[in-house]
Amino acid sequence: MSLELNRVAVQVKAMGQSLTGQTQRRDETKYQMQDLLQRFSTAFTDLTARLSRVEELQQKARFEWTGAAPAHEPLAQTYPLPARVKQVTVIASDGSQILPDHHAITIYYLINIGSIIYQHDSLRKPETYNPSPILCYDPEETLDEQGRVISMSEVNVRRDLAELEVLARLSPAYISPEAKGETAKPVIALADGPLALRVIDLPFTRQQESLHQHIQSLNQIRDCGALLAGYVDRPHSTFVVSLMHLASLDIATLNEANLRQNSFRHLTDLDLFDFLGPGERSAIFMLKAKGLEKYEQTGHAVHFFYLNVGQSRNRPNIARVEIPAWLKAHSQGVNILHETLVRQARLSGDYPYVLARAHELAIISNEEREAVEMMLAVEMRRHGLTPTPSPKQYNKNLLLKK
Repeated sequence: MSLELNRVAVQVKAMGQSLTGQTQRRDETKYQMQDLLQRFSTAFTDLTARLSRVEELQQKARFEWTGAAPAHEPLAQTYPLPARVKQVTVIASDGSQILPDHHAITIYYLINIGSIIYQHDSLRKPETYNPSPILCYDPEETLDEQGRVISMSEVNVRRDLAELEVLARLSPAYISPEAKGETAKPVIALADGPLALRVIDLPFTRQQESLHQHIQSLNQIRDCGALLAGYVDRPHSTFVVSLMHLASLDIATLNEANLRQNSFRHLTDLDLFDFLGPGERSAIFMLKAKGLEKYEQTGHAVHFFYLNVGQSRNRPNIARVEIPAWLKAHSQGVNILHETLVRQARLSGDYPYVLARAHELAIISNEEREAVEMMLAVEMRRHGLTPTPSPKQYNKNLLLKK
């Protein structure tokens, strides 16, 4: 054993004492934030003026502010669990990957997508769908412009694109012509994670290509009549916290310096919305962040609300649910999504059943990774190549076998 646990134990005790003190301070600050949420609950004009001032500061000083904006629901309002919806279909997708590694026998990456279709109040078993795994090995796909192995971020973008493409492909097949545009037999397309694609780490041309591809899939889902949402479990976001910090400042002296000095920075939106009861959702907010312009221009501006899918008031389990602007404008669609997500979470212990199953279908096990490596090694030898890992990886492999 190389880790000296007796030395760690001393630090763990100190950490426990520190966490106790942190909790007390967090509670005090949380109550201040919740008081601000109540005071500014319907102060839309005031908040809009402050957000406009932030926009001006960002343009002049290249200052980037990320936060929430009101979406015309009282900020402190809670929304109870809507009435049960019958015959709703939920389609979920998730992805997994083997990342490229220059220490491996060759440079490649692999993406695997799993999806599931669950039809509530029907006698049908859940259907599963796994498109063909995507194996990428061409240097044009695995190396950047400097000849280095592409980053994890680039692989993640391609995986996220593939996940949404599956939802766009499957959703139309489950919307009957007579139900299109109606709410009798709604279809929910559920993504694991945020709706917007994170392309900031990609070269500019790939950013534009990826965004175009992503928005095409969003258009397909919207146009077929499905309800789209992204589900973020245990989020660490501070979007509404940032809005409350903005509300606490004097608009006359608002500047970059006091925007950066956020006294609430150690708290998250989960702290702010811990008053949500079982099955309740928060108000809907609009996400304000750099890089979302394309989504706003195409009608997919990202909105979100917090949802307590837990069943105990003493132990809330709050997720962030992201929706596009066109669904935010569809109040009954929001209610259908709200109720269905809570029902799904209660099928499998406070997390949507379809996302848990999609993850199970997508995950690449260690045994499967080894099998892929073995197939690659066999194929390389067949073509007269020598599949040799780097010395560093070779020694790691020896340690793992002990």
